[in-house]
Amino acid sequence: MCPVPGMYGLCVEPLVVALSALGGLVAGDLLEPVVDQVPQERTLRRPWWRCGSCGVPSPGLGQVPILRVMSRQRPCDACGELSGHRWRPLVLALSGAVLCAALGARLGGHLDLVAYDVLAIGLLAITAIDLERYLVPVRVLYPTLVSVAVLLACASVLDGRLDALWRSALVGVACFAAFLAIHLIQPKGMGFGDVRLAGLVGFSSGWLGTGWHAASRAGVAFFVAFVLGAVVGLVVMAVKGTGRKTKVPFAPFLAAGTLASVLWGAQIARLWLGSLH
Repeated sequence: MCPVPGMYGLCVEPLVVALSALGGLVAGDLLEPVVDQVPQERTLRRPWWRCGSCGVPSPGLGQVPILRVMSRQRPCDACGELSGHRWRPLVLALSGAVLCAALGARLGGHLDLVAYDVLAIGLLAITAIDLERYLVPVRVLYPTLVSVAVLLACASVLDGRLDALWRSALVGVACFAAFLAIHLIQPKGMGFGDVRLAGLVGFSSGWLGTGWHAASRAGVAFFVAFVLGAVVGLVVMAVKGTGRKTKVPFAPFLAAGTLASVLWGAQIARLWLGSLH
């Protein structure tokens, strides 16, 4: 049975998931120029798809979404160099599709779905850049923050949930302040890019909570982030044998914690807080 029957006999929930997945696929595919050019402070001018070595635009399949990954498996016609990230566009596209489909299944056709789809794509770009460059670029973070804030503000007004907007803003400021304190005490242990990102994490995850649960939803995001960071950090240290000097980017774990809070925050909070009693 269709959970939510809509116009013309269409089933709304599967349709929402399918459209979210399609939007995530296209948006994820378009992230490659952002991930490639923003850290190098290049202008995002068209044509976006170019050879990373000589800058010559990609011909033929190189301009076709998803299929462009096939053109990256052979040397550039102009300079003969292979792409440094031949599979990354496909990974970004598929990741975007999976994340947005999961959000569509979790949130349904509500007004906040667009905001969290934008959040997921922004966090995906930040994760890809931080993994390679150890950098949380403001040219991705700030547009993501502004877009999510505007979309959640619209959802708050239309849903009559202005209280949620103010609570999430307070949670975001508190998270930013907490991470700023950590950064000031131990600058090498917490970069300022992660401090900025913490504000976005607190704001976006806190909006889904009601009352004091706004803080608990943000707490879930950071709890998951620190647990994942600790586990992966220990594994990397063991593999590399570099001890406590091992450098591990933290933004990917903040992104994972945020999405875990959005998708399963209530369940995780119930298990986490229940275990404290």
